[in-house]
Amino acid sequence: MSTVWVLSQHRESYENTRLLAAFAAKSIDTKLVHPDDFDIIVNRSRSKSIRYQGTSISMPKIVLTRTGSGTNYFSSAVMRQLEKFSVPTINSSDAIANVKDKLLAHQILAQNNIPTPKTMLVKFPVSSKVVEQEIGFPCVVKVLQGSHGKGVHLCQTKELFENLMDLVDNLGVKKTMIVQEFVNAAAGTDLRVWVIGGKTIGAMKRIGPEGDFRANITGGGSGEPFDITPEMDLLCRETAKCLGLDIAGIDLLFDDGGYKVCEANSAPGFEGFEKYCGVDIAGAIVEYISFKIS
Repeated sequence: MSTVWVLSQHRESYENTRLLAAFAAKSIDTKLVHPDDFDIIVNRSRSKSIRYQGTSISMPKIVLTRTGSGTNYFSSAVMRQLEKFSVPTINSSDAIANVKDKLLAHQILAQNNIPTPKTMLVKFPVSSKVVEQEIGFPCVVKVLQGSHGKGVHLCQTKELFENLMDLVDNLGVKKTMIVQEFVNAAAGTDLRVWVIGGKTIGAMKRIGPEGDFRANITGGGSGEPFDITPEMDLLCRETAKCLGLDIAGIDLLFDDGGYKVCEANSAPGFEGFEKYCGVDIAGAIVEYISFKIS
């Protein structure tokens, strides 16, 4: 029986390679498992309730979930089946669902008085007049689920917003979308803050490519270490707590001397963070998992 499963859709990635090496360095038996390789049998028997690659498999002590925004219904079902039999999943299926749905995440944060950009859910036909009254222009348009800056568009004016909505409408997609205020105190930059086990591990300032309002390293941006302030520390720890995240990447926007939470990530990448900040994120995750199973 493996002590730890790392549940991930990626059979090979920087993060999985680093995590497996960090677990091995602590002599913790670890298995990388893909959600699609499971079969779930719902009954009262623990031993026959889950199969992996067609074979019955013993339950691990704990599962480190690395499915993030790519979590689909089947991945969630695998997690819930494990949780049903008291196998801890970090992060849990509920926590992942909280942050995968961007509107739900903002609803939870607002309920807990966490500062976030003003957010509005729109459906077609979209009233640009209401958006102008409630959010204003420029505004940011987002799909409900996405990562790495995909599905995010900046509309500088009401006319550009209407053009984008017309395009989406004519494509026949007519998705429900999120519209947010544009927090432009430091456009093209943000902060990625890591919280593990209720502790703030480190912060990185991300700088987007020239001319891009999105600060995302995978999109061609860069990063640099950023000193953690008491305000950042409290804000990020409370954000992770409200959303139920044991392990979180919290994205903060600069806002007139303070910060607003842009979003939270349940399985953030950390190649850029380790490269630019020199922080051993894989080691910190493994230390936390080790504590949970000790």
